[in-house]
Amino acid sequence: MKVLPVVLETLSLTRVGATGVYFDYSAADLVTYKIPLQVNDENYYIPAISATSFKGLLRSTYERYLRKGRVDTKVLENVWVLSEEEKKIVFESLKEELSNYIYAGLIDKVGETLEEAFKQYLEITGYGIDKACYVTSDLDRCENLALIEDEKNRKLKEAWIKLTGRKNLCEVCRVLGTSGVRGFVKFTDLVAVDPFPVLLERTTHVAINRVTMTAEKGKLFTEEVIPAGVKFLGFLAVLNDPLTDKVVEMLKILKDEADEGGVWIGGRGTSGYGSFRLYIPGEVVEFNSVLLKGKFALSITEPKEVGCDKRILCKLFPNTFMNALNPLSEGEVVFTVITEGGKIYEARNGEELKSILDKVRGEKYEVRVKGVWSLS
Repeated sequence: MKVLPVVLETLSLTRVGATGVYFDYSAADLVTYKIPLQVNDENYYIPAISATSFKGLLRSTYERYLRKGRVDTKVLENVWVLSEEEKKIVFESLKEELSNYIYAGLIDKVGETLEEAFKQYLEITGYGIDKACYVTSDLDRCENLALIEDEKNRKLKEAWIKLTGRKNLCEVCRVLGTSGVRGFVKFTDLVAVDPFPVLLERTTHVAINRVTMTAEKGKLFTEEVIPAGVKFLGFLAVLNDPLTDKVVEMLKILKDEADEGGVWIGGRGTSGYGSFRLYIPGEVVEFNSVLLKGKFALSITEPKEVGCDKRILCKLFPNTFMNALNPLSEGEVVFTVITEGGKIYEARNGEELKSILDKVRGEKYEVRVKGVWSLS
């Protein structure tokens, strides 16, 4: 098993939703997700990004990357591999799927043949359909066929696999799992660690009547939001070592999309919420809080039991994950970056490493670290 640390820093107001009301902590109509924690006689409600939210963002971003990263119309030829019965059952379900796109304004009408309809579907969702499914689609998502009891549904799924050119499961589901298939990556919540505690904001919104251009009666609401500049720490545990490179690739794609502003975390993203910067293994992050202080190298490690004097952090994460955070001082460490093409770069501090990683962005690379650290 490999442990991968990640740090997400908010660049705008952010709200990752939650349900329920605890204690008397919030008077907002829409609250943000928090982890309740009791340490001795002290109670904490710590803002966090749920594991399911981060996993969903990572998954959907990588799905889109694989689906829309290339245009190979050869997949359209798979229509002729299907039997007449398979064509019929696939066409019926595909028409139902595409009808939703009419109401969304993506198409005017559904194609009259399976070939036309399938091409419409690929034009909208992407031609890399053999690489990734859309897990939220009843038709397109991968499933464990052995668990489908209804014969008609099983035949539909078998025909869809032939049409898409997949090998039972797409590349994403092989790593992250799907219905009836266990994933190989365990996610923790991402917990706010800098600053600590976080001072949350509450904002008030009102809907505007489009006719009178005045406040709509009964449409006033408040929400609890996380300010910009908060760093969240979390971990991914890859349960099957050979899949580590694939998970790192997913994180790199998400990092690039976040840097370009194409994705956000939480709600109200199109209203300016949820922008973030993502730090992944191979990078150095600086913290300045009571929980973590100083510069830390994010490293891919095997779980290892370490002494932990951070009483709050040790309650939030397994001790065996904490050795993936390596505190360092300038000059203590030498980072070696080796690209797939054989180029070698060396860095002796965090700024040099960041400059090198910016230079090799878009390439596959490996980061090796030399140095001696003592865990604080």
